[in-house]
Amino acid sequence: MLLSSGSPAQTVRVTTVDLSAPVGADNRPGGAIEKAAQQIKVLSPQVVLVRGVEGWKMCSQLAEALKPADYRVVACSNFRSAGSSGAQRNQAGILAKNAAYFSWSEPWNFPSESPAAGGFAFAALQVGGHRFGFSVLELGNGRKPLDAQATRQWLETLNTFRAWNVNRLEGFVTGTYGLSEGSQLMRAADFVEPVMGKGQETIEAHLVPDADAPGGLVLSHWPVTCDFDFHSAPVIVVEAASRPSATATLFGAPAVAWWLGGGLILILVVIMVMQMGLRRKLARLQAQGALMQVGSAAHGLAPQSILSLAPGATTALEAPRILSAPERSTDHEKALRQGLASHLAEWFKHTFVQRLLSDREKLLVTQEAATKSVLAVDERLARLEGKIQEEIAMYQKQIEDLSGELLTAREENLELIRYQINLLKSRMETARVRVLGSEGR
Repeated sequence: MLLSSGSPAQTVRVTTVDLSAPVGADNRPGGAIEKAAQQIKVLSPQVVLVRGVEGWKMCSQLAEALKPADYRVVACSNFRSAGSSGAQRNQAGILAKNAAYFSWSEPWNFPSESPAAGGFAFAALQVGGHRFGFSVLELGNGRKPLDAQATRQWLETLNTFRAWNVNRLEGFVTGTYGLSEGSQLMRAADFVEPVMGKGQETIEAHLVPDADAPGGLVLSHWPVTCDFDFHSAPVIVVEAASRPSATATLFGAPAVAWWLGGGLILILVVIMVMQMGLRRKLARLQAQGALMQVGSAAHGLAPQSILSLAPGATTALEAPRILSAPERSTDHEKALRQGLASHLAEWFKHTFVQRLLSDREKLLVTQEAATKSVLAVDERLARLEGKIQEEIAMYQKQIEDLSGELLTAREENLELIRYQINLLKSRMETARVRVLGSEGR
């Protein structure tokens, strides 16, 4: 029985296109691009992984042919073969409706004597509210000895992308060509290749966004269209039911099989009876107000206090049971909430630390500017103090000169007064003599 949630899942569509292979019977210049553009318009994917192009110009021609749909070239390689002066038609490119916040291309670091050419192109995009890394691997001639080397080099580069602190990637989607030996390395790195049914044009896959341990999808068919959602792979539970063929086999089985079947049925009956008893006790306690409701998704579980009241209840609850859709949905929502809470806590912590660092840098800049201003003021005050001392010394000298002139002026005035007194005395004596002479006559 396949268990799945009833709500529709958000999906991301990715299409792989091989322009090196002949498309139909159109041999006109640009005919392969026009044919591929017609197929892409019908599919309308968010991301297009392209191989077999000559370079950025050819990818731009494909994006132009997809109008009025708004596609842009977010990554394109520029590999060069050994001994070749120009780019060959073994380049890889990525087209997307959203702009990439990071892009990268890297050739294979094979020995110089190796005739293989190629590499991979990578672009980090935000699609469906999550950050994914999309890449196209081009092995050229696809020789097996070089297959594992290319995969190791590609995985080492992805590990450096996983170590980002900001805009961390939550998953990877890769289109490969000529990859065989490296598939084991990809599976070891938590990459899954969706199974494509016979005659199936679009495959469905699941990729859970996880920034701590991002997984990935591998698309090895060209062309192919993959729709992946953000849910984990559905849980498949086989319901215990008797089938006609199994019954016929059981009738023909020896007595040991009868005894085993009867024992299993008896154990199931005992478990069902004990669960019914626990539910009755739980209902009575709830009616008495001794137990709070724990939610609609927990109607088949008993709290620890009830387990202590019923001997043997632990054995009954530890027995395997079939998960119901509400329980699985509740557990899934709980896991999503916990994951979201951890991501938000990590984001808030990172934002807070970045804010503190930014404030610290601003304070250091402000402190440095204030220190420079204080030093400039001190220097200016020192210059003013020197000028003031010179001015004070000059004025003190002038005051001393004026004081000396004042003393000199006082002495001169005293001499003048004495001269005037003596003059008056002589005139007074002359007048007295004149008066005495006039009286004697």
